[in-house]
Amino acid sequence: MKIAYFINTFKSTNWGGQATSNGVKYLLSKEYPNAKFTPLDLPDLPFKKMKILRYYYDKTLLNALLKDDKEKIIKTLKKMNISENIFDNFTHVCFNGEGAVHYKSGHLIRFMGLLYLAKLKNKCVASINQTIDLNNNKKLETLISKIYNKCNFVSVREPISFNLAKKIGIKDCKLVPDAVYGLPKIENKEIIQVVSKHNLPKKYITITGSSALKRDKTSINQMSELLKSTNQIFENTPIVFMVNAKTDLYIAKRLKSKFNLQIIDSQKIGYQEAIAIFAKSILLVGGRQHPNIFAYIYKVPYIAFDGNTFKNEGVGKLQNYPISPLNWKLNLDAYKIAIDKVFKLKVNFNQIQINNFNIFKE
Repeated sequence: MKIAYFINTFKSTNWGGQATSNGVKYLLSKEYPNAKFTPLDLPDLPFKKMKILRYYYDKTLLNALLKDDKEKIIKTLKKMNISENIFDNFTHVCFNGEGAVHYKSGHLIRFMGLLYLAKLKNKCVASINQTIDLNNNKKLETLISKIYNKCNFVSVREPISFNLAKKIGIKDCKLVPDAVYGLPKIENKEIIQVVSKHNLPKKYITITGSSALKRDKTSINQMSELLKSTNQIFENTPIVFMVNAKTDLYIAKRLKSKFNLQIIDSQKIGYQEAIAIFAKSILLVGGRQHPNIFAYIYKVPYIAFDGNTFKNEGVGKLQNYPISPLNWKLNLDAYKIAIDKVFKLKVNFNQIQINNFNIFKE
């Protein structure tokens, strides 16, 4: 068995991307110990910065896929830097959907073309580990349903996507939690070593940004209000800003001196160290999906805020979490109520398990 794996997020600076790819690899190694697992680095689009050409080829590929025009699909993929022979040395294909299967993704249609090509080459294809958010775009719904009904295995990672998958006509879709839940837990001894290494205080709160925020004055003001309110409620407990994207760093730097923030940057530490830091905090606040999952796994309460899709809501539904994501236009009363719920009512941190990862049904 030779498995081609994409989207390859092993080298991502995003902790969630690193953790999911490592989770998928770990789970596959347990299920298929003799398989050869090869992460694929897909070629860049040749017209990445030319929006008109990108739109043209996306539209061309979309229509060709809907019409089963094999010749045009192969020709258009070639224009998108994808060789017809990309999967020739593999027997199986594992598509790590992550956050790419949504209407704001610039790569969604090319990924669907890759899956179509894999099935055209008679490969066993699994599409896994994803949130599906198509914003009621009928063409995209038709495309995803068509391509996924060709796959040998399809799973999503939270219940909102599961219900959507059924609604748009994906016939055999499974709900399998994010691969991060399948990673071995970090031992407490290692967690303590990481916290000591970064000179963190005994008691601290972790903060993350969000895909809903931008590098602008509005987002800086929204984060400033959140930090100010957090300081008031927790009587100036030290705050560690966990930077997981360029936008996070932009905002964190501008607020560092005002709130005496300690900044931990994802370009400097990997996901395991980040998990250890989240695991030792008394609370996590923010809109990054995977840090919220990390916190939950290590029984740390978190207050979720909106992301750019419903993924944070889906995370909470899978966990049966007692509060829904809050809006970045901070309502102080709603924030206090959410904090009271997770501390006073307590969170029932049920263990979320991935018992069967036989995604190739062999």
